[in-house]
Amino acid sequence: MLILIFKIVLCSSLLIGIYYLFLQREKMFRFNRFYLLFALVFSYAIPFVKINLPAVSQRKNQLIFEEIPTQQLIQKAHHTSQFDWINLILTASVLISILLIIKSIISIKKIINLKGTDINYQNQKVKLVEKNLPPFSFWNKIYLNKNYFENQQIDNRIFQHEKTHIVQKHSLDILFLEVLKVISWFNPTLYFYKKAMTDNHEFLADESIIQQQNNVKDYQKLILSEILQTQNLSLTHQFNYNNTKKRFIMMTTKKSKLEKFKKLFAVSTFVGLSILFVQKVYASEAKLQVKSNISEITTNDSVKLDTIPSKKVTQANVKIKGKKNIPPPPPPKEMKENELPIPSPPPPAKNITPAEFPGGINVLRTSFSNIFDSSKFGDKSTEKVVLKSHIYFSIDENGKTTDIKVDGPNPTFNSEAVRALKAATENVTWKPATEEGKPAATVFQFPITMQFH
Repeated sequence: MLILIFKIVLCSSLLIGIYYLFLQREKMFRFNRFYLLFALVFSYAIPFVKINLPAVSQRKNQLIFEEIPTQQLIQKAHHTSQFDWINLILTASVLISILLIIKSIISIKKIINLKGTDINYQNQKVKLVEKNLPPFSFWNKIYLNKNYFENQQIDNRIFQHEKTHIVQKHSLDILFLEVLKVISWFNPTLYFYKKAMTDNHEFLADESIIQQQNNVKDYQKLILSEILQTQNLSLTHQFNYNNTKKRFIMMTTKKSKLEKFKKLFAVSTFVGLSILFVQKVYASEAKLQVKSNISEITTNDSVKLDTIPSKKVTQANVKIKGKKNIPPPPPPKEMKENELPIPSPPPPAKNITPAEFPGGINVLRTSFSNIFDSSKFGDKSTEKVVLKSHIYFSIDENGKTTDIKVDGPNPTFNSEAVRALKAATENVTWKPATEEGKPAATVFQFPITMQFH
């Protein structure tokens, strides 16, 4: 999840940076509006897109999962003492989002609740407000101080300026941006996008007035007279002082000879960033094989050993169907760095059900095999090498995968195994194990073997 957030912020930052460096001074307002909107959609969508690529190596390696009885250890919930930072962060994020929703609702209600008279002027909804405010528009209505309506007329330049905002649906752009701010308030680039969008909207509205052969200087004087009045309505389009200088410059700016080149550069940027931020899934040449040469283990108590048997279960009362008795386990060894010591198993309990991966354990194995990058181990095609590891991880009462550790002699193989398992279980919720019908934490063993030949 953190990687996805980082990609979204970085991609949106690069695109808004390109806008400010190359596009904002160009008189191609419609293209710029499309660029800003598409840049936001692209930044939030591209990190979730996956493409399948051919394998980068021609080596024929085998990634093998040994079919041993699934070993899980039920852990009592009250033994867990770790502080859940993830839940704290998620809770804080939700609270901030709720506050932003409330703020947006208040801003909208502040506009709607303005006291005044609704009229229909030239087939356009207009509200003549009592408060002394400069003209502005929101959604499908123009808001004017009643003093602007004299002799049943409104200054055509003001009317057409605000009507352009409505006809071109500029309010939708702002509302779309507000929605993104609610769900991703942590992205600082959204505030730069809002400034760029509101400026661009004003350029578009000014352009529509000038194209009607209005005198530019007279129109600029009108703007200066209007910005002396201020208001605080964040979701509206209005005459304001902040972007007046830019608007005046754009009114007299001529189209650049580099306009077509800059458009081509902006479009090609999306292609380049697609390659950079898309999720690349390389076709795995590793063949998935499942060894099933170990039969089901049963006990005299008729408890299926999906959980690690207790110390009371001995070799005498454990048998394999169709096989000889299982040899005793090796003595415990000293654990190294990044290795998970297996806790002592509790006494056997009744009504135990193991944790289940969505779709079954073979789905997890397939996902793990596709993610596992065997190219990290060099070219071993001329020699027969076998690498083995046992991955241990916890599945808490909520079905989340935690505390991934590995036990194996090869550090590189161990590190890649942990990475692949983290990716395979990210954002996946298991059906948690239960003990006496209640969810219980579980320690899970996941053995893997890589054969080079």
